[in-house]
Parts: sequence; structure tokens; C-alpha cells
Amino acid sequence: MRAAPPRLSSRRLALGVGPGALGRRHAVDRVLLDQMKVAAWDRLLFVECGDGWLVEEAWRRMGKGCVWGLSTSPQLVELAVRLRGIPDRLEFKVWGGGEDGDRFPLPDRSFDGVVSCVPLIRYLEPVAVLYEMARVLRPDGDAYLLEFEPSTAKIPQAVPAADLGGLLASMGLKEVGRNRCETAPTGQEGRGAVVVIHARRCPPGP
Repeated sequence: MRAAPPRLSSRRLALGVGPGALGRRHAVDRVLLDQMKVAAWDRLLFVECGDGWLVEEAWRRMGKGCVWGLSTSPQLVELAVRLRGIPDRLEFKVWGGGEDGDRFPLPDRSFDGVVSCVPLIRYLEPVAVLYEMARVLRPDGDAYLLEFEPSTAKIPQAVPAADLGGLLASMGLKEVGRNRCETAPTGQEGRGAVVVIHARRCPPGP
């Protein structure tokens, strides 16, 4: 049986092919890491982690702990494992397109931090991705979304900003911070400033 198509549009993969694009990607990765809570012995998950550079850098900043990276591209996962994989420290897996569909191949409530490394617009099923991020996040964990503030109204939005708060709430998450990084590179396709959205589990009701 022929495998299902990947859940991320191949032309929108975050990893650039040229040194300039790769340099911009790593610059954005650094901005994202600077906005994150990273502590020793944490378990972190990066969704659509490219070649794993961001995963390795997070692990270096932690000092001790375990960091996972997911990608819909078997080729990128193979490359990340070859370049950076360390059992029980730096782990990489393929997700999407198999029998489990959009489900991450990871257990519930198993990570202290979960990060989307690409904007929601790049996912074919952004709501499913947010659901999975919430599922694998521990009750006191942190979720981070990398977005770009559009420099033109012509850029389509997978999830309108006005609806994002309600969408997060429906999954038991609440936005607690939004940092617009003016100094980050704009990247491709006319995007504007990098925006890092920080969400946490909503406290249980009475």
C-alpha cells in the first residue's frame, strides 16, 4: 500500500537549501530558544525540527536532560539522527502519514515543554497539531508557538489570531505571553517580525 502524503507541505519545509536560508533559519531558532524556559533535567519536544540543529542547541543549553525532535520528513530525521542523535538524550522520530495519522508517536503528558518550530500555516492540520502538543504536555508544562507577524495582508492565515485564544482554551491551554522580536530576520515569503507565543495549562476549575 502506498504511504499517505506527509502532513506538512513539502515546499514549506523550514529547512532552507542554501547557506543564506539556513543561516536565517538558525537565527530564528536562536530567537525561539531565547524566549523559552529551559532547565536541567527537563524533557523537551520540538515539532518540525528540520535537521535537528535547534534540538541539539536546546540540549546544550540544558546541560542535562532529554530533547526530542519530530519531523514529517524521513530524510530529515535520518540526517538528524546521523548528525546529532544520542540515545536517551537527543532523539528523533518521524510522525504523520502512517496508521496513527496526525498523532505524535509519544505518550500522554511526557514533556515539560513542547515547541512548534514552524508557523501554524505550514501544517495541513494545524488544529490536530495543537491538540497533540497539548496531549503530550505535562500539567505544569509550557507550550511555544513560532509565528510571523505578516508584513502583508495577502499572506493567508491557517488559524486567525482572533481565534487562537479560543482554540488554545478548547485544548486546556491559555496564552500567557506573546513576544514580538523586531531584530530577528524576516525570512522568506515577505514575512514580518518573529512572534513567539507562550501558553500553559489552564488551572483546573473549582
